[in-house]
Amino acid sequence: MDLPGGGPIVGPVFAGPLHFRLDPPAPGARNMAVDEALMVGARHGRVTLRLYRWDPPCLSFGRNQRARDRYDLEAARARGIEVVRRPTGGRAVFHHRELTYSVTAPAGLWGGLRASYLRINRALLRGLASLGAPVAEAGRRSGERSPAPTTRACFRDPLPGEITAAGRKLVGSAQWRDGGALLQHGSLLLHDDQDTAERLRLGTGARRGSGDGTGVRAAALADLLDRVPDPAELAAALRVGFSEELGVEVRDAPPDEPDPGLVDRLEARYRDPAWTWRR
Repeated sequence: MDLPGGGPIVGPVFAGPLHFRLDPPAPGARNMAVDEALMVGARHGRVTLRLYRWDPPCLSFGRNQRARDRYDLEAARARGIEVVRRPTGGRAVFHHRELTYSVTAPAGLWGGLRASYLRINRALLRGLASLGAPVAEAGRRSGERSPAPTTRACFRDPLPGEITAAGRKLVGSAQWRDGGALLQHGSLLLHDDQDTAERLRLGTGARRGSGDGTGVRAAALADLLDRVPDPAELAAALRVGFSEELGVEVRDAPPDEPDPGLVDRLEARYRDPAWTWRR
């Protein structure tokens, strides 16, 4: 995304509340299904912040990323790594020692795509800063545009508006809009395992450590703080960050949303190789 850096965000007023859920670890297809299913409530005005982890570890592709004949499925299986394709765009992310967030909301709630992307990222940044992490918002250089969704890992390139530390990406995010709702989700690294995404590319494993410049060096909370906060601590900090940035009350999400039947149907699609390897 070609996003501006800095400056105020101007958009419709959101009076709240924001609904919050911290979910237990789940397989990749289930996580993507829940994220998409939450868009149904967003089309009726509900705003939800969801935090979750992945079990087993999973490599996720961007919606339009070329993956067929580019990634080694057998190598992933041998390492106990699942593979899934996200509904959002962007490039490959390895989900293991990280915390993923998702925000679902009416598409026009915070203005257009760029404004809403920044607004959500600034809420994340506020929460992470409260933990003492030296985080910053990546700016835009003159003439800079977002890279195409190649096989390069998501965490190689901080894009304008994303959260960085010492110039390295800490949170990689992407947004998708459909039927009047938006879904933005992204990976907050607790430890930097992102080289795995590149090691699973076909024809690249033998070159690891050869000095070819393709290794990934992302920021991670383990390198920024004296200790890595547990999921409950991170959840508390991010709840406050969203509450303060958006000026709204944060409440626990109702237990009956999203619809379990819808989640099951969507999960079947995300498990289907025809979706995962469609490109």
